[in-house]
Amino acid sequence: MSPRHRIAAAAAAVGLAAAVPGPAGAADAGPAAAPGRATGNGAWSVEPANRSGAPAARPSFAFDAPPGTTVRDAVRITNLTGAPIAFRVYGADAYNTPRDAGFALRPPEEKPQDVGAWIALESSSQKIPAHGAKEIPFTLKVPGDATPGEHIGGIVALNTAVENVQRSGGARVGIRRAVGARVYLRVAGPLTPGLRADGLGVARTEPLVPFVRHGRGTIRYTVVNTGNQRISPTARVRATGVFGHEIRQWPDRRLPEILPGGRTEITLPWDDPPELDAVTVRVELVAAGGIDVRAQTHFTAVPWPALLTLAGIVFVLWSVLPRLIRRWRERAGLAPRETGVFL
Repeated sequence: MSPRHRIAAAAAAVGLAAAVPGPAGAADAGPAAAPGRATGNGAWSVEPANRSGAPAARPSFAFDAPPGTTVRDAVRITNLTGAPIAFRVYGADAYNTPRDAGFALRPPEEKPQDVGAWIALESSSQKIPAHGAKEIPFTLKVPGDATPGEHIGGIVALNTAVENVQRSGGARVGIRRAVGARVYLRVAGPLTPGLRADGLGVARTEPLVPFVRHGRGTIRYTVVNTGNQRISPTARVRATGVFGHEIRQWPDRRLPEILPGGRTEITLPWDDPPELDAVTVRVELVAAGGIDVRAQTHFTAVPWPALLTLAGIVFVLWSVLPRLIRRWRERAGLAPRETGVFL
């Protein structure tokens, strides 16, 4: 597959591979108590199978197993269309999309390094007839040296046919769609949740005429999950000025689940930042389990464009005004005349 086709397939997988998250369950992979709904795109769906072959009640795969354990289960793929579809079925690692922390699964061109690599399907190619369904058994072999904590991925059904062709940058790009069911594996051992806020900074555009036209700003920072458990933190952001007076406090924002080792960049618009002040911006991330992470940055707001413009005006006046005054005095007959004694 060409790089452009690879990018297109990845984008499709990102957009359609999300499933409803479920809590960690037992290693026997039995159905959960509460009913769930299959993950699909209207053309096909992917979901956990159950022992009887009927549609499963689990929204996702959830296993709890110690290192060295082998878990057996099956995935069910249903063709909802009136024509047969050929699928490539594979295990994939999950990740957070950089901009919005959305749940996504890696495309088949990216070799899995975690739970996606531990999934072995009985068949990786399936052609499912119109309005038909198939269950594919698989094993999940937890390595003996697997680290404790949560390992998250999915089982993806990728349509092998190119469904659409688009142009991007002067090239034709084939679009292939994929749907995945999430896999949540918790390896026995201690959970060590942790967060970090990296790269906190403020970018501003200053108005040419201060205190008349408003400027704009953007706060950016990256949330990093440094632990071994998924976390959905709440972000609190506030700005203060000289002597600690409050400039602005943004509403608390609940972020999506950040996966272990995952990261996402948060962008927060700031209309009308101060034009003359010593500003401190603080970010606080709080989550269950006593997690409270803080970061801050400082900047001095000075209306440099206006000051430079004012300095230019002063310089021009200082250079030109004496000449103008002298000419005016000469024309008005007020300029001193030369006098002397002639011998």
